[in-house]
Formats: sequence, structure tokens, C-alpha cells
Amino acid sequence: MTHATFPLGRIVGIRIGAHWSVLIIAVLLAYLLATSVLPAGAPGTPPPLCWAVATVCAVLFLASLLAHELCHAFTARRCGLKAERITLWLLGGAAELPEEPRTPRAALLVAAAGPAASVAVAGGFLGAAVLATGALPPVVVVALTWLGWTNAVLAAFNLLPGTPLDGGRIAEAVAWKVTGDRARARRIAGRGGQLLAAALVGTGVWIFLTTGSFEGLWLVAIGWFLTFAVRNELVAAPLREAVSRIRLADVMRPSPVTAPGWYTVQGFLDLAAELPVRTFPVMSFDGRPVGVVSLGRLARVPETARTSTRLESVCTKPPACFAGPPETPVTEVLGRTALRPGQDLVLVVDHGALAGVVAPADLARALELAELGVLVRRRAEL
Repeated sequence: MTHATFPLGRIVGIRIGAHWSVLIIAVLLAYLLATSVLPAGAPGTPPPLCWAVATVCAVLFLASLLAHELCHAFTARRCGLKAERITLWLLGGAAELPEEPRTPRAALLVAAAGPAASVAVAGGFLGAAVLATGALPPVVVVALTWLGWTNAVLAAFNLLPGTPLDGGRIAEAVAWKVTGDRARARRIAGRGGQLLAAALVGTGVWIFLTTGSFEGLWLVAIGWFLTFAVRNELVAAPLREAVSRIRLADVMRPSPVTAPGWYTVQGFLDLAAELPVRTFPVMSFDGRPVGVVSLGRLARVPETARTSTRLESVCTKPPACFAGPPETPVTEVLGRTALRPGQDLVLVVDHGALAGVVAPADLARALELAELGVLVRRRAEL
């Protein structure tokens, strides 16, 4: 999904993005509101005003989805987890957490924060609708009421006890606390998600066959989505948990070939032609890592400038390149950036000194070994 998103900005350091499918849902919502909901609730409202209010209403609805995900992210941070990106898409949003919650309590708080935000937003819109009655045009009151009840319904739906919904995460946290076994708790929540998906598909088919309403097909679509989401969750979660225990120190390459930052581009290229690597950590004169440079980046420096341009001035510096201590979880790197082979390196820095580097191939190898259980067992033996 990441490759089909566009950035919307940052909120308190959290990157906000939207999948292109958000544009579809925004247009459909505005159309539904302008042609059906608002004219029915406020008869006689001029169509241009209906469309204007509907457009604002659709944007506010997407903002309420963002508020839901931000509460997940903020709560995760309060629980000691990192939350660096939120992506809005067709069926809602996703706060991407590089690490799994470490305790049942943290898992419960993070999962419950989203529905709590939706309930609060619903109450705010419904309260605003009451205050606006008689003071603002009826079409505005109808829009505020629609926003309130829609957020309330979303909160109730999200609390259904099945993965991947928030209610499933809450059920998993409770089962984890009761059984003391996270894997078992995940399976319990997964079975709840499978039953919920089957119930939605069955209900949707029954509604469509008995009434001919296309709302039934919408339930079928949601049920099918949940079916595949649960399956992916049950397959990916054990691997994600295993990878979350791997640190940069486990996969880094110690003592890498470095590039002196005070060298000119031409001077270093004369040396690099004899070296078997394409990407180098750049070091300052006093031995500190300052960034990363690749042969491809150096090739873009004009030939006339190569004898006067120093490596330190053309290298990619943090935060554009990732630098972290040896104990940094690999999931933090995977969650923040997509490393390009031959162009990027992760700098592993220990008390200001370069301890090693991690290349894209090292991360790929770590994921494959984690899937096989090899790297995790090796770390447990240390």
C-alpha cells in the first residue's frame, strides 16, 4: 500500500499519508450526501449549498478517521512504542507501529484508544448538531448529525471482537492477560474474526436475496475483506513478532569499508574502482559517521566539479539516511524507510563511533532467517 500513497504532512512527528482509494471514498461520500442524505433531511435546500456542505462533511469524516488513528499512535507512544506513520485508505486507516506492544496492558490501551476517540468525536458532532439547531441552516444540522451517528456506528463496528478490528485487538489483549500466552490469544482473536467475517457474508447474502438491496453486497464485500485480513494477520503476526526481537547488532556488517569525508569525489573514485562495494559510510576527519554515499550518487556530480567537491558535502546525511544504536529493532528501520540496493545503508552508531552498517540485502536475509526461525533462536542462545 505504501507505494500507492501520497503524503499529507506530519502531526507531532508522525507522517500522514493517504492511499489513492481515499479520493474514491471522498467523492462517493460527497455524492451520497449531496444527492440523498442532505436533500432528504433538509428539503428545499439549494443543490449548490448541498454540494458545498457535503464536500466539507466528507473532509470532516476523513479527519475523524485520522483522529481515530492518531489516538492509536499517541497511546502507543505513551506505552513506550514508536509510531511514525499513519495511512488513510478506502476502508479506514492504519497506524503503523514498528514494534508489537510488550504487555497485555499496553496492547489493550493502544487498541481501545481508537474506538474511544470515535465515541468522543461522535459525541462532539451530535452535541454540535444540538447547539446548531435553530442557529444554522437545517442542512448543516443534518450534516453534523450524520457525522455524529456515522462515527458512533464505526466505533461500535470497530469494537466487534474479531481480528483485525480494534475489538479483536482488545479481545487478544484480554486473552493474553488471562492465558499468559500471546500466540494462543492471537489465535482466539483470529477465530473471532473468522466467525465475524462469515456472519457478515451470510447476512449480506440474505439481505440481497430477500430484499434485492445492494447494502447486502456491501456487507459481503466487508466480510470478504475481513476474511483475507484475518488470514494475513494469522500468517504475518508470528513473523512480525519474531522480527521485532531482532536488533541491528544481529544483522550488521562490522568494520565496513568507509569513505573519508574530506576526500574529493575524484580522489575517492580513484580508490573506489578497486573496491568490491557500491555504497559507503562517510566518516569525518575525527572518525564520526556523517552519512552515506553511493557510486551512483558520485556519478551525478559533474566531472568539472569532482576535483573540488568533498564527499562530506554530497553524501546523504541523517535523517535522510537511517542511523541508530546497535540495540535498535530491525522493525524500526523497516517501518521508516524503503532501502534501495546499491544506494542506501543503515549506519549502526555506538556512542558516536561507527559499529557497522546494514545493507538492504542484510535486512532481506534477516527476514528470511526469521521466517525460518534461525536468527531468533540464535539470539535467544546468546
